Amino acid sequence: MCSASVVVFIVDGVNFALGPLLVCFGLSLLTFLVACFYLCILPLVTTWPWSLGCMGAYLFLQVGLHYILCISTDPGRLTRGHPLSESDEGFDDQSRTDLPVCQYCDVAKPPRTHHCHSCGTCVLDMDHHCVWMHNCIGHFNYRYYWRFLLFTWLACAFVAAASHHSIQAMADGDSEPSYFKACVRLPYVLCLCIGLVVFGLWLWHVYTVLAGVTTLEAVILYRQGLLYHHYSPI
Repeated sequence: MCSASVVVFIVDGVNFALGPLLVCFGLSLLTFLVACFYLCILPLVTTWPWSLGCMGAYLFLQVGLHYILCISTDPGRLTRGHPLSESDEGFDDQSRTDLPVCQYCDVAKPPRTHHCHSCGTCVLDMDHHCVWMHNCIGHFNYRYYWRFLLFTWLACAFVAAASHHSIQAMADGDSEPSYFKACVRLPYVLCLCIGLVVFGLWLWHVYTVLAGVTTLEAVILYRQGLLYHHYSPI
């Protein structure tokens, strides 16, 4: 095994091992932000608090729901002897035998299928392996991933705006304890940082959807100098 293969093996192993920890961290962070919003931020809002509370509940529910769907949905893993089914329609018996075989897991690979070294399986329409989901993003869960990014940056923008209003409200008085102020200011900083990163990632996936490519395909096209010359709208 060459040194490059060893490095890839180690990195993939670390990514797979970190997955459960990052999932727990992500769910804990979401719970913390929801608690801070309803217990500390919202009580300081005097304009339409009930409407903001309902809007926040909708956004938080969508973030949590799509996060769980990304984690729990099989992205389209292929196993040895996997029968090509509805997702692979259009392949006759001859074309099925002409499909390339994965050198790692020895399965027939339909077009746009890639092998994930972290999961150890081939994935249909694989976009990438997400350590925060402890799962690949592929044919069956990409829609949930895209919506998760959308609702996450919307929720971050919503909490940041609400907490900014609450911070201004706290400046008018000094009666709140220090831990209460921290639970208002910390979500503001966290949501600004997370929201900007996720918004940029969402814009990237808007581009890949419009271009009709996956992230892996975009990387390959970029290395070939063809990324910005490729456009295949879906």
